[in-house]
Amino acid sequence: MNNRIARIYARPPCAVLLLLCLWLGGCASTPVPQTVSPDTPDDVPVAETTANPLAIYDPWEGFNRRVYRFNALADRYVLMPVVQTYRTVTPGFARTGVQNFFSNLGEINTFANSVLQAKPTSSVVTLSRFALNTTVGLAGLFDPASAIGLEQRNEDFGQTLGYYGVGAGPYLVLPFFGPSTLRDSIGLAGDQGLIFALDPLQLDDHPWARVPYWALYAINTRDSVSFRYYQTGSPFEYTLVRLVYMNYRALLIEE
Repeated sequence: MNNRIARIYARPPCAVLLLLCLWLGGCASTPVPQTVSPDTPDDVPVAETTANPLAIYDPWEGFNRRVYRFNALADRYVLMPVVQTYRTVTPGFARTGVQNFFSNLGEINTFANSVLQAKPTSSVVTLSRFALNTTVGLAGLFDPASAIGLEQRNEDFGQTLGYYGVGAGPYLVLPFFGPSTLRDSIGLAGDQGLIFALDPLQLDDHPWARVPYWALYAINTRDSVSFRYYQTGSPFEYTLVRLVYMNYRALLIEE
């Protein structure tokens, strides 16, 4: 037990995340575009909403565009060939089982963030889903919870930060992960850090399993996303993806 605790505290300190969150709190005082929704007041100019792509704060656009191109090349020449091979050699029911397995692990973060956001219904439903799918669903390979009407909820630490008023900060394109913001990047690190600390699969005790686990995680994640780079039909794809992402995240936080 002592060794386990020592390993957890030897990992990157949470103080870094806290400092970044405080810095983002300062960003919250900066006027940000409002999300276009039925509740948007009529007197809000279009130029001050996310209907205007130019209103989105993207001070690192040069860097972001380079990362976007890198992601497109990596996707075309590395990830998608691997995914196509995976689809060829893996039966559909097995791929579904893998998706269910990783989705079930994701319930841990959803539950934690539902509690942090004081959402009792989401917390109870998510905990019930995890308990049922982990046991009856054989470690999450099957999804009996959805079959009985327990619909999956999705909450992450980026949403939690937004719930408490932390501003999105600058738009940011992450290598491999794609579109994000400074706040959502911190949220992603927080969610991954929670799984890393809890270590539900006991990977710390089985280090040999880390490589196949993360490889399968990456393949399954890409397999689950239908987006293809430079196939939107728009000559302004970078701007379009940025617009869609920022609206999508803002709507999630407003829920």
